[in-house]
Amino acid sequence: MVVRLGVLGTGNIGAHHIELLQSGKVDGAVLAATSSRQGVTLSEVPHFEDYQQMFSEGDIDAVLIATPTMSHLEMGLAAIDAGLHVLMEKPVAMSVFQAEKLLSKVPENLRFAIMLNQRFDPAYSKLKTLLEKKVIGEIQRLSWTMTAWYRPDIYYQVSRWRGTWQGEGGGLLINQCIHNLDILQWLVGLPQSIVANVGFGKYHDIDVEDEVNAMMTFPNGSTAMMTASSGEAPGVNRLEIVGDRGSFLVEDSAIKLFESAVSVKEHVRTTSEMFGMPSFSEKIVEVNEKVNQHAMVLQNFVDAVQSKAALATPGSEGLGSLQLANGILLSAWRNAPVQIPLVSDEYESVLQNRISKTALRTPVERIVEIDMENSYR
Repeated sequence: MVVRLGVLGTGNIGAHHIELLQSGKVDGAVLAATSSRQGVTLSEVPHFEDYQQMFSEGDIDAVLIATPTMSHLEMGLAAIDAGLHVLMEKPVAMSVFQAEKLLSKVPENLRFAIMLNQRFDPAYSKLKTLLEKKVIGEIQRLSWTMTAWYRPDIYYQVSRWRGTWQGEGGGLLINQCIHNLDILQWLVGLPQSIVANVGFGKYHDIDVEDEVNAMMTFPNGSTAMMTASSGEAPGVNRLEIVGDRGSFLVEDSAIKLFESAVSVKEHVRTTSEMFGMPSFSEKIVEVNEKVNQHAMVLQNFVDAVQSKAALATPGSEGLGSLQLANGILLSAWRNAPVQIPLVSDEYESVLQNRISKTALRTPVERIVEIDMENSYR
């Protein structure tokens, strides 16, 4: 069975997925139709300006939705009603409330996946394996500085929806850092509380957040600090995870492991050396694989539609990162800690109030140079 895929949305990321399908990087799948409001045709397959028409008249089995976040709930529900399998670009929706509403409608006979491509990053997948093996013992602290998501003003200016509450339901957190938030909770689970300080339009003329500092507390007492920005350059992507028997340092897809032969908790209570410290060995964890993350998610989705595999990134896996993104914003708005999991309808009420008081942008007409490879950081 060849899976006939329709791609909904022909912007930057939609065009990338279309290229993957046309170049044969996904076995068992063909591009069968495309749809966009602008009528942008990127292939020889049938193109529909009305997505509902593509759902009803297109010769497709599944749809990849790569449209602005504001449309994910509506289009996802319509695809399910049309009996189509769905692969949704991140995030599932603007909020946990909307995502839960959407996912509750997926019947057992349909596959619904989310494009959590960074789970296929060899460094992160290797790190997850090592953490599951408890190589560094019980986790005590995590720190992630993710300031490599720099975006100039033109990124927002040429778009109706980017950087607006109506279009995205957020900014840095729900667009760029949603990947990092997913990896964070995939590696160490969800915290029980979050307290955050957030800058809204600090570096750009936008309504939403472009700087975040958040502290998370986990049920076992461990903590995580997250600093993120889309206004710093050159920026870094630096993840540190500290455990009782050592630590990991991940930067530029390289993993350093500092490993102790003894428990730090035991050493701190038993040593007679006033300035003593456990001895550590240092080594580089080899990560040599080169993969196409988006193609791997697509391949898994196609295999699952063909009933050959379980979904690696089912839609439910997109809820954790939304818990964090929504929770950070709610903490900033309330200027107080918030508990995780969120009361999703309470957050939705606050978000909709923000949306009602703002609008989409009138985009400027400018010639834009686009290199999608520079967006993957």
